[in-house]
Amino acid sequence: MADRVSRILVVDDDIDILDLLKYNFEREGFEVKTLANSKNTIKVAKKFSPDLVILDIMMPHINGIELCEQIRSIPSFQNIYIFFLTAKTGNGFQDTVLNIGGDDYIEKLMGIRTLMYKVNSVLKKRFIIQKRFSEITIGDLYIHRKTNSVFFKDSKVSVSEAEFELLFFLAQNRHKTISLENIIHNIWGSEVYPFHKTVKLYIENLRKKIGPDIIRVTSGNEYRFGL
Repeated sequence: MADRVSRILVVDDDIDILDLLKYNFEREGFEVKTLANSKNTIKVAKKFSPDLVILDIMMPHINGIELCEQIRSIPSFQNIYIFFLTAKTGNGFQDTVLNIGGDDYIEKLMGIRTLMYKVNSVLKKRFIIQKRFSEITIGDLYIHRKTNSVFFKDSKVSVSEAEFELLFFLAQNRHKTISLENIIHNIWGSEVYPFHKTVKLYIENLRKKIGPDIIRVTSGNEYRFGL
């Protein structure tokens, strides 16, 4: 990806959404291909070789869930990002999206800015947002996404959903120092998210529950996974 402009493929039957995303992503310097007809997705994807695919769910011909499965079945597309932009909500839907190979889902109610921020994060800042991976093991820490479970030194740690998402994101990006603003945008979105003081409280709770070294605070008031 570093040798060329990052490429984004957007598949949605809403022409207005396609035009809006194409305009904004091209302004960010990405090469963008849009498709209003999902039937041609695999053929176009093989030719275009995207670094990231954005899928709607409810589309005629082939829906986003089926498309995601088809894309992931292609060996050369195992490691690209697949984001869902959808009006659907609910834990059942979210579990389905992640189980079939989606990396993240952005509800349309949260706004296009959230999607733009996350795409820039993974393609420019090289943050990792891959919620399809259900397990992370780092030293004595074990994180299991499907059950939102955290174990440290074989003992279960009770965490809230928000604390889990925070820990999962920082663990995936354990080699990076991340600002509070980046944490908030990449986990909760740019439209609706907790206040800064609330997120700092989540961080302090995790440090108390697991240990002060689990999340380290830098001299510049940024955060880094500590294990």
